[in-house]
Amino acid sequence: MKNTKQFRKLNNLQVKAEKCLTREEAKKIIDKANKTQDKIDK
Repeated sequence: MKNTKQFRKLNNLQVKAEKCLTREEAKKIIDKANKTQDKIDK
């Protein structure tokens, strides 16, 4: 159940990544995605 929330977050981050326009915004999204992925891998 916990992973479901994390997968949902990753999906939302993917949508944001497709719409982002700046390098800074992309870096923030990547950082968040990496943290979320780490939670799934534990």
